[in-house]
Amino acid sequence: METVEISLTSTGCDLRQVLAEKVGLPAHHLKMICRGQVVSMTKSLQEQNVKHGSQLMCLCLSVSEAEAAQKEEEVMQMMNTRQAAELLSSKVEKDDYDVDIQIADQSGRPLKLPPEERKALTLAMTMHEKGRVAIKKKEITKALLLLLEADKEFRKCGANILSAVDNYAVLCLDIVWCYLCLQNIEELPDADQRLRSSEDCFVRSYGANLERLAAVKGESGTQLALYMKLHLLQGIVAFHHHRITEANVLLRKAEEDLKRLQIDENQLSQMMVMGFSEREGRLGLRATNGDMTKAIQHIIEKRKEKEEIEKKVKEERRQKKIQRDLGKTASGAKVDMSLYENLISMGYGRGAAAAALKQTNNDLNQALEVLQLHPELLNLPDPEKKSVDITDDMIAQVVAMGFDTIMASRALQLVKGDVQKAIEELIQKGGILPPTPEESSPSSSDSSPSEAGPSHRSSEEENKAIKELVSDLPEDEEDYLDLTLQEEAQYLEEYLAKVNSVLSTNT
Repeated sequence: METVEISLTSTGCDLRQVLAEKVGLPAHHLKMICRGQVVSMTKSLQEQNVKHGSQLMCLCLSVSEAEAAQKEEEVMQMMNTRQAAELLSSKVEKDDYDVDIQIADQSGRPLKLPPEERKALTLAMTMHEKGRVAIKKKEITKALLLLLEADKEFRKCGANILSAVDNYAVLCLDIVWCYLCLQNIEELPDADQRLRSSEDCFVRSYGANLERLAAVKGESGTQLALYMKLHLLQGIVAFHHHRITEANVLLRKAEEDLKRLQIDENQLSQMMVMGFSEREGRLGLRATNGDMTKAIQHIIEKRKEKEEIEKKVKEERRQKKIQRDLGKTASGAKVDMSLYENLISMGYGRGAAAAALKQTNNDLNQALEVLQLHPELLNLPDPEKKSVDITDDMIAQVVAMGFDTIMASRALQLVKGDVQKAIEELIQKGGILPPTPEESSPSSSDSSPSEAGPSHRSSEEENKAIKELVSDLPEDEEDYLDLTLQEEAQYLEEYLAKVNSVLSTNT
């Protein structure tokens, strides 16, 4: 009998890990049962009716049972990840989620894609990134499941899209890397085909010797890491296919690539002391062939580029949010933002500009005519849903004019925090205003989860799943190029020795 103290908000997985440490057994060998039910790994203990003082039975599975249970758990985790990724891709397709998913070609230019292709590519890229996260954590089996799901989605995209980006080529490399780590020899034919696909894509994107990339970006050192990995894996696959001469040539290429990619650790340390991250320093030194002065300039330029992209993305999001707030035109189209801002610059209110464009299906001349014929439109409120914090000081200023506190708050909400306009609104309406939409609808703070409607719960659960999905995804678009190459160097040494042994035996 063992006693365990753990929060009821912890998951079954957390409890299993604590028990495993107590009894000195691998966590995946343990199965827990409480009140006749197997404890789920993903749900909280509270959700599973586990209470303080509850007694649990813990079973130690045999090796075969444990492996089967672990495999089943990994498949379930992959399916949960896929569901969350599908939710995210659907929201991105509808511009309904503030997440930075930029799809660009090799020169960095954003690709304009039809909604369905953008959805499929977003799903594929998300599953790929989750797979890469698993590789970094050495969870190779889990990574392979995620990467193969990404592969299914990439295959739904048009050939012209796949030829414009290198994502699919990198995915094929990652899948073959998992085969290697798992020593999955039976997948050699698939590995061979995937590496050919990777090479074809890299040559299209970068040039056979990275000359196209150098012409576009002015450097090619960072992408050389991909070629090193490609040559290494090609050499290993050739060796297992008994193509020893070919394997030797490819492994020697990988060896040369690795030498070019080696950086001075002292230089890297100096750059980190200067305030640059290890990733920035490594990529900067590789991009400039070890020239520290040029590497610093390279990093500064990269930071500026990133700031410009972030600024552009932020503005695009702002525009899309306003566009959603404005609603649709009579024909069902979105309000043209350039025309909307044009009318505002002429002095028209936002409400009037939006109403006129919606009535005239984005015809500027007709919109101007409507505004002249219908001056009542000039009094329409601002349709943009701007979040403004109403402070106690604002309310106090309105109350000081003799108005009720609740009415003061409603007026300030209506006019987005403008105290003078709030006072004018209350005077015009005799000090009485109807409840705001926020007051009329039950808020999440005023109702328990059990009282909230199914759509409310569903929305919260979806947002929670997406938040968990993106929590460990890399924010930097060059993360996939930041390879330390330590494991690659070990495999290279191992297979060069094998090739040399075979060649010496043959001679």
